[in-house]
Parts: sequence; C-alpha cells; structure tokens
Amino acid sequence: MALRDQLNDALSATPADNTRRLATLREVLAAVDAREGANDSEIHAIITRIISEREPRAATFGTAGQSELAKAERDEIGFLRTFLRAPVSAPAPKAAKTVTTAPDTKTAPIVSRTQMIIAAVAVVVLLAGGLFYYFVMAPGSSDDMLLTAGNQPSVSVHKDDRTMGNPKAPITMLEYAAPACPHCAHFFETVFPQVKKEYIDTGKVFYIFRVYPINPADGAAEAIARCLPADNYFQFIDLLFRNQKVWDPEYGITDVRGGLIQMARIAGMGVDKVDQCISNKDEQDRINAVAKDGLTKYNIDGVPTFIINGAIVQAPDATYPQLKARFDSLLSKK
Repeated sequence: MALRDQLNDALSATPADNTRRLATLREVLAAVDAREGANDSEIHAIITRIISEREPRAATFGTAGQSELAKAERDEIGFLRTFLRAPVSAPAPKAAKTVTTAPDTKTAPIVSRTQMIIAAVAVVVLLAGGLFYYFVMAPGSSDDMLLTAGNQPSVSVHKDDRTMGNPKAPITMLEYAAPACPHCAHFFETVFPQVKKEYIDTGKVFYIFRVYPINPADGAAEAIARCLPADNYFQFIDLLFRNQKVWDPEYGITDVRGGLIQMARIAGMGVDKVDQCISNKDEQDRINAVAKDGLTKYNIDGVPTFIINGAIVQAPDATYPQLKARFDSLLSKK
C-alpha cells in the first residue's frame, strides 16, 4: 500500500476525540499535498522533516519541566516513526514530455510556523535563563473544584479561576488560551467583546479563562497577571494581547523579560515585583496543574480551545456568528 494511502487510512481510523493525533496526521498530509504527486521516498523525507521540527519542541517541554506535554509530543513523534519503517515503493517512471509546461512551483514551506515557534522559544530560554525555569509539573487536585458551572459536570470551576458573568448561567464557556498566541489575541480583540456584551453581561453565559502555555513566555506573562488584583486580571491580559509585538517571541522579540516589564509598568508594577512574581513556586505549580488538567481532560493540542457546555470547539469554529448560533441553540432548549 502506498504511504499516502496509509496516512489517509490512519486519519480515518483515528477517533474524533483524539485531537492531537488528528492534528499530527493533518499536518503531514498538508505537507504532502504541498508536494503534488509526491512518491513514497518524498513522503518519507517530509515525515523526517516534521519529526526533526517536533523533537526540539518535545525537548523544550522537557527542559521546562512540562513532562505531560513532553510525553504527548514524544508519543506523536513515535507514531510518525512507524511510517518511516514502512517499505518505500519505487517511484513510477515518468512519461516523456510532449508539451512544454511551466515548472511546478508548489513546494513545502521553507520555514513553517512550528519552526518559528521553536526558534523563538529557544532564544527566550537562552537569553532569559533562570526566569523561565519555573515550569515544574505538579499534579492537579480535586480539592480545587468548588462548583459545577451551569450544572454541567464536565466543566468545574477552580477556586483560582478568573471568570466573568453569572456562575448560574445556563451556558458555561471555558476558554484555554495563551498570552503569546496571535490567534487568541485576535479572538479576544474581535470576537470576545461581542460575546461579552450579548451573552456574558446579560447572564446567559458564564465565562472561564485559563492559560495553557505554549512556550515559557506564556507562563511568565500569566505569573505577572496573577500578581495583580483579581479585578485587574482581564485588563492586563487584554494589554498583553494588544501589545504582543512588544514582548511576544512569536514576533521575533528576544528580550521577552524586558517587554513584559514594559507591560507590567503600565499596570503599576516595578521590576523587582515582576521578577518576584515570575519566580513564585506556588504560581509555577498552579500553572502546570492547569496545563496538565487541560491536556488530560480535553486533550488540548492548540489554542484557543473552548469547552461550551461540555462540547469542545476549536478556533476555526469560534467566529461570532458561529458562537451566536451555538449559544442561541443551547438557550432555546432551556
């Protein structure tokens, strides 16, 4: 069986709730599609390249103490390696050209988004050093669960969650996001204000926000935000989202600490306080517990991800018209 067919069969056989595995297969198939007519040898090369991109990410998670995320990433790498052990079919001979055509310009991206993220994280770790050591995995505790939001047993509210709206609202919307995620910033700036005005402020939706770090800068940003009064938390998150080009490594920023200090000063926090917040061991443990909980319960593999009355909704399905239709449908059943 051709390697392309094996990948398609694996995609079809993967359960819908295994979002991480589905994302892995779709990443490979998208790269294969970019090489029109790729033979088995070329697909092997594509898979090898993707593995080489993901291995540094797994190592970064491991170095940062995020053992659950590191294990999940290594599991995907191991899965990809099974395809490298598949026999390679000889490429079919090409027919002689009888018509002169323009050369095919479809190639895989020279630098992928994953590569850019990995490079940015590596720079941050090297330059910021000890300030980002804080990711030490800590187990979640059921003692933190205080109530079940909106009578939905699949989403519970932690005592240290940051929330908006009425806890007794008929709809519960839990968002996992990362301060350094451009897609999260776009949602927070363009879609969330409408959701807040029409559904949260009117008592129809109870909103829970949790940070799911995708690189060490996210943990540092969240630690600073948690040092502020709870009433100022969302204001600071909004500040971070709107000014990612000042501090976010995804925009090529190497002095992440300096950028975060600029943001913290706007919120009235000095340099010493920033460093103290970032190095707070209790906060480090809490951040990791939240990440572990999200990975275990919802198999989070990208942000933003939403859990709306128990249903997992990914970013492409979270435009305002789509969310409005979902909310209105749920409300009509109450």
